[in-house]
Amino acid sequence: YQQTPTHLNNQTLHHHDVFTTAPTAPAAPTDTSIEYLSLTAESLSAQNAHRAMLLDLEARKRASTIDVPTLPGQVRDALRNLGEPVRLFGEDLAEIRQRLRMVLARAEVRREEELGGIAGVEEQMLFPGERGNMEEWEEEVTEVTYTHASMELIQARKVIFDYSMERSRRRLDLERRRRRGMVRWTRGKKRARLFNKDDEEEEDYSGEIYVSLKDDSLILKELDEKCEKVYKTIRNQALEGSQYGDVRPLSAVCTSSLSLECDGRMPKLIATGGWSGGIKIWNGGDDHNISKNGSSKSDVSPLDLMGSKSIVHEDRIMGIAMRPYLTATVSTDGGFTMVASASIDLTAKLCKVKLNPYAGSDSMDVDEAKGNENLPYTIEECAHLAGHAARLCSVAFHPTGKYVATTSFDHTWRLWDVETSNMEEGRELLLQDGHAREVYGVGFHPDGSLVATTDFGGVVQCWDLRTGKSVCHFLGHAKRVVCSEFSPNGFQLATAGDDGTIKIWDLRRRRPSASIPAHTNLITQLKFAHSTSPQYGEFLASSSFDGTGKIWSTRDWKMLNTLQGHEGKVMGIDILDGPDCGIVTCGYDKTLKLWK
Repeated sequence: YQQTPTHLNNQTLHHHDVFTTAPTAPAAPTDTSIEYLSLTAESLSAQNAHRAMLLDLEARKRASTIDVPTLPGQVRDALRNLGEPVRLFGEDLAEIRQRLRMVLARAEVRREEELGGIAGVEEQMLFPGERGNMEEWEEEVTEVTYTHASMELIQARKVIFDYSMERSRRRLDLERRRRRGMVRWTRGKKRARLFNKDDEEEEDYSGEIYVSLKDDSLILKELDEKCEKVYKTIRNQALEGSQYGDVRPLSAVCTSSLSLECDGRMPKLIATGGWSGGIKIWNGGDDHNISKNGSSKSDVSPLDLMGSKSIVHEDRIMGIAMRPYLTATVSTDGGFTMVASASIDLTAKLCKVKLNPYAGSDSMDVDEAKGNENLPYTIEECAHLAGHAARLCSVAFHPTGKYVATTSFDHTWRLWDVETSNMEEGRELLLQDGHAREVYGVGFHPDGSLVATTDFGGVVQCWDLRTGKSVCHFLGHAKRVVCSEFSPNGFQLATAGDDGTIKIWDLRRRRPSASIPAHTNLITQLKFAHSTSPQYGEFLASSSFDGTGKIWSTRDWKMLNTLQGHEGKVMGIDILDGPDCGIVTCGYDKTLKLWK
């Protein structure tokens, strides 16, 4: 709005509407005699007050995501370094920590403001016309685009849908029985009978429910007793054995696992990948070696070398995963399982682990790795997955064993078909972008319906594989997030990264349920206990650059044990299937260690 110009002292003045908080930049005038009125001191003061209020609101939003020390001494030192009072009158320890959190949040907001303004604050102070232009620009940037899915991807989604529905049905039925047992178990004896068996109406039905509740409470009691045994076993764990795994540092480790469809006794295997680009298979126990005719051999010890391939990648291996055992029988070509590896040479490889028909019975030494004819297993490359534009970071098998996911520094993650990929071409089913920074961690939901990916921007994305959409995202880590792992219960997601904390996210409420100050350095890997064994997903294992591995209870997130033995960074950790709850770790010191 512009009024009719008036003439004062032979100068033309244009009176602009001053009801808005800030004027737009005027167009270049053609007449140099034209002057423009500026805001009054009162308007400038109101503008600054409004701006300070918005910055304070922004600081309050960010305060919840800032991690502060928990020890009172460390909190006092942090306040002294910032030039703030150590304690104000009437403050308790929790209020002091909250004040430190707000001080750090305000400092971060002021620092970003000095660098050029905070997105969102500037947008709220624009003219209506400018705000409209900004909204149009944002719509162009954040527009969601869809691409036509290939027939292979559609078929894969159907397979994943059928598999996830059956798995979720089993999991939820078991969860319902446990919850019903919890209701009855926690009530007193006088209130235990929730249903009256002598009721005139639906007498038989009520009696059946009562018996069912009694059975469910027995299931819960048995589960608690097994949990106590598992925790006792973990607290007594110590170093069982150590083995040099490579001439260069080991960067990744994984173990074999059983799927729900596999109810037989299968080998316990450990796979490692290192900076040399090779893959080795190790013995995970002394009672698992099954020959082709089904006979068992027990003449090997834990951490004995079982198979080796010296050159799989041209550069360092960053991630490794082992396919779950799908059946309890050996395939016709002698293949037990499959190993997937991701490297910084821009490729991922799939390798079959097969029985070696020419294997000797005496030669199990690491020094004889070159003579693979003496080892029980052979490692053969079967697929070459190429397509990423930058180095690869992590790799994970889908619970069905038919698909594998890879993450990369090119800000994308991809889904590959295992069965149709070969050495000439890897069958890429899905190329998914959506991350603004490098994508590192990846993990599949136990039902196979979701996949979680993490990036260096501190963002955790959850994707629905059945629809291809992002169902939710989580923010809360202060630094890079490098690993993600779903709990076997299906409704919890654990993530960790460069800030040394493990965050537990509730998928039902879509918010954090716990934050564990776990390590003093970057956390490299997270693993939940297996759900198909007596472990029942009752604990969580973590490894870190601080040189330790730690075991946490999933019931109250308290630490059960600390595994110390590596001389340097612990690069990876995994859990052996079985009642003994064996833990394997690999480190920068080139060693593979077994804890039992």
